[in-house]
Amino acid sequence: MIRVIFKTLLGWYLLIFSSVAVSSTSLGLSDTSSPSQTLASFMRDSSIVIEHWQQETLYLKEAQYAYSQVQRTMDLSMVPNRSRTVVVMEKVILLRELLERIDPKIHQLAPSHKQVVERGIEHWRFGNTEIVISRQLEGERSDQFLFSSSTIQSLPRWYRTMSASPYDKEQRHDYYQEFLISPGPLFSKQFILSLPKSFNQLLGPLPLWQWLAFGGVLIMCRLLMKISFHLGARWDQRWESRGIKWRAGRLFSLVGVVNLLLVARWVIDDGVWITGSIYQLFTTLFLLAQFFFVSWLIMAIFNYFANIYTFKKHNGKHVDSSLITVLARIFGGLTIVILGVYVIEFMGFSISPILAGLGVGGLAVALAVRPILENVINGLTLYADGGVKLGEFCRYGDKLGTIESIGLRSTRVRTLERSLITIPNSEFANMEIDNLERRDKRRMDHIIRLRSETTLDQLRVLIVNIRRLLLQHPMIEEEPVRVRLMGVGEYSININMMAYISCRDNEEFMAVQEDILFSMLTQVDSVGAKIAHSTQYQLFNKVSSDNQEQKRKAEQVVAQWHEEQAFPFPDFSYEYKFEIKDSIMYPAATSAVRPSST
Repeated sequence: MIRVIFKTLLGWYLLIFSSVAVSSTSLGLSDTSSPSQTLASFMRDSSIVIEHWQQETLYLKEAQYAYSQVQRTMDLSMVPNRSRTVVVMEKVILLRELLERIDPKIHQLAPSHKQVVERGIEHWRFGNTEIVISRQLEGERSDQFLFSSSTIQSLPRWYRTMSASPYDKEQRHDYYQEFLISPGPLFSKQFILSLPKSFNQLLGPLPLWQWLAFGGVLIMCRLLMKISFHLGARWDQRWESRGIKWRAGRLFSLVGVVNLLLVARWVIDDGVWITGSIYQLFTTLFLLAQFFFVSWLIMAIFNYFANIYTFKKHNGKHVDSSLITVLARIFGGLTIVILGVYVIEFMGFSISPILAGLGVGGLAVALAVRPILENVINGLTLYADGGVKLGEFCRYGDKLGTIESIGLRSTRVRTLERSLITIPNSEFANMEIDNLERRDKRRMDHIIRLRSETTLDQLRVLIVNIRRLLLQHPMIEEEPVRVRLMGVGEYSININMMAYISCRDNEEFMAVQEDILFSMLTQVDSVGAKIAHSTQYQLFNKVSSDNQEQKRKAEQVVAQWHEEQAFPFPDFSYEYKFEIKDSIMYPAATSAVRPSST
């Protein structure tokens, strides 16, 4: 027990002593006013960073300060993932390895600030190498001398070229070889070095333990992603069984996957610490996976809240509901585009050349996307105009159908044959659209054809009875109601019956019209008239005897109208219309769909 306490205190003592020793080194802002000052600043700050890295104390304030200053001496603008510690540390160690293999006399030839001013020096090269310190001509770092971006990019190649060369001062172990097998700050270096020797041997660009750790992280990540989506599906099933239909399980799954990818990226960046081209390839693929799932999550969030609003407020039937859904997709897409720009910048690529390329090829792109833009603009025009809404029955061109969806690119219509037609918005918006659902009332217009042997008195009584029938019916609009003798045809006497039924739904209209036609045929039969079918039929049926009693009754009714001065032609009196209004029961008292009075 005493031995354990002694070792612990000794470790803390050494850690504190090393921290004090490092902190005693003079720290200051890196001077990049000339190549010689940039070189000196890099050598000083890189020594501090490498020492803290070897002691696993990069988290200390002094180490972080030196790390930030050594970055200021290098142009990292062309380095992908330059915000990652492992990427910058690799560049720092590679550059330090190369500089310590170059003759110190060449270091002493680096121009000072005075020489830069006198000679107008823009860049300086280390001997016959491609290591260059150049003046920055634009940007925030203008007029500062930094290790050029091309130098930073070529460091791995030059290391492979010069790695066999000896150090010029003292022989030591290769920092970069140590860096290749070392873990990040998240894992203990002592633990990794205590593994069997085979685990620290390089297999290609990485040691065996990094391959195993990297593969383990990916397998675990894949397994947890499947579990996350499975739990999300179970969540939806559980709440749907209770009557709650908001599918939030997918959202929770995506949130879990995004956080899982962030944790996996953190473990690989700060734990496994893979380097080189393998890291660049991995980080690109991993970042694309993160971008994919985050984009999916963004669209899912926008669609989820749009669906909640539309179905809760409008039950999903109004055009505003579809408009809100489309607007949610537009804003979600714009958010993803902004996120994509950030991802490109984060990966180390400049967005300016891309925008410049789009400017040059803007005309070609505009011509290519013109049909898409036309459809989008016409789709928004359909929403703004409000001529049709979801679920409405309309006539478009010479066809009939129900609007099922209005998207950004096309409109989908369900035809009477139950087929689904997709029409580009640019075509649909230019069609003549007759919205049959917007009718405040439905027009009923029929021609009643009576046989030619019908008497005038029968015609008068029949017209009055039908007119009274329409005025009494509660589903018929009071004005206009028209029942008129409209002429004599080739084989019939024609009566026009026209009225407006107070309904919008087609099925309800058909039901009310059916009730009125039944009542009309009853009136035709009550006065002894017959419906004319064709001239041949009438000639064949001419021998049939007419109902003389019904004709006599019709004559008596007409005579009574004249006696009482209540002849209902050309129309009923206003008092009589008011008296008989809504006096017919509809639906009938025995109808199965009539509401109970109790």
